[in-house]
Amino acid sequence: MKQLLLMRHAKSSWVEAGMPDFKRPLNKRGKRVAQKMARFLADQQCTPDLIMSSPAVRAVATTNFLSGIIGGVEPIPMRIETSFYLAPFRKYLDAIANFDQKGISRLMFVGHNPGLEDLVETLGGRWEILPTAAIVQIQFEAANWHEISLDLQCQVLNIWRPKEIGID
Repeated sequence: MKQLLLMRHAKSSWVEAGMPDFKRPLNKRGKRVAQKMARFLADQQCTPDLIMSSPAVRAVATTNFLSGIIGGVEPIPMRIETSFYLAPFRKYLDAIANFDQKGISRLMFVGHNPGLEDLVETLGGRWEILPTAAIVQIQFEAANWHEISLDLQCQVLNIWRPKEIGID
C-alpha cells in the first residue's frame, strides 16, 4: 500500500511589486499556517517518508516547515523537483511513475495549482478546491510506486483545508 500526500504551498507575499513569481516568499499568514499544518499532520500520525517540492521559494519554505516540524530531531528528507514549478498534473504523474526510492510508503509533493487540483480530479474522480496550505491524502493499493497509473484505482482518504480544520 502506498500513500501520496499533496500540499499546495502556503500563502505567499505579493508585497514587492515586480518580484518574479518564482521568488515570492511566504507572507506572515503563510508561515503561521504552514507550521500549524505541519503540527496537524504530526498529530494525525501522517508523516511522509520523503517530501518532494517545487523549487519556487514559497514551496521550499513550506517544505522546510514540514520537514523540520513533523520530523522533529530528524528532519524529513526533502528533494527539490524542478519540474514541479507551476507543473501540469502530468508532471506529478511522471514523478510518481519514475519514483524508484525503496522504503518510501508515504510520499509528499508540495506544489502549485492548477496542477495539484487537476491531479486530485484525475486520480480521485472529483474536483476539489485546494486553497493555499491544503493537503490531500490519497491511498493506492500498490506494492511499489511504478504500479501507480491512471488505470489503478485509488482512494482519497482526506482533504484537509486549513480553515475547515480550524487553522487560520
